[in-house]
Amino acid sequence: MITAGIDIGHKSVSALILDEDRIITHAALVFSGGVEDAAKIAFDRVLEQSGLKRSEIDRVFATGVGREKVTFADGHPTQMLSHVKAAHRLFPGARTVIDMGAEGSRILRCDAEGNLAEFVMNDKCASGAGVFLETVAGMMRMPISEIGPLSLNSSNQVTLTTTCAVFAESEIVAEIHRGSPKADILWAVHDAIAAKVVSASKRIKVEPEIVFTGGVARNRGVAEALKKHLGFPIRIPENPDIVGAMGAAILARNAA
Repeated sequence: MITAGIDIGHKSVSALILDEDRIITHAALVFSGGVEDAAKIAFDRVLEQSGLKRSEIDRVFATGVGREKVTFADGHPTQMLSHVKAAHRLFPGARTVIDMGAEGSRILRCDAEGNLAEFVMNDKCASGAGVFLETVAGMMRMPISEIGPLSLNSSNQVTLTTTCAVFAESEIVAEIHRGSPKADILWAVHDAIAAKVVSASKRIKVEPEIVFTGGVARNRGVAEALKKHLGFPIRIPENPDIVGAMGAAILARNAA
């Protein structure tokens, strides 16, 4: 069976075509505008890349923000279930999934079969999200892709006293004016983000293996900070930003 999954984020959309357990192709695009239009563009992109026709796709599921607005989809599973299903398929020992995207984070726990057991969410404060990291990268006048690696060179001389994004920005400005090394400031930012996520995770039992998904999982600094606070290794998929789309495609295949 050939299925497709589409995952709509706050700032990006990803799509993926799955032939049983084999990924045929995938794409991730930044978008603005309507959810259904963005989903259609991403779906058309992977169809073109794969050389397949729409009639050759047995089922399409859409997940993510405004998933119900994707009217051409055959199903609309939640982001939580989609991420857990794909993470468990990629790492069969997965028991906890930390999903961090542009606007928030989720800590998800699953059982040995990859079924969602419980979850907590942080989508109210930007300090747990990729948008805050983009803001920090702008303040540092650096590409966002470089802030994670640079933070690992820190000598740990800077600590943020707040995890609130608004107040943290003021602290960062003060550290910049003080002449603190960029690496130290950036590690403090990543450490504060990880601390906030781990604090939220205390409402459920975090168990290894831990899988880190979502666009922020590409940031090595956040991954290392999470590892430090959790005390467990962190598994990261090769393409963490398409895990939601993969999970949707898996659920489409498993649907009755």
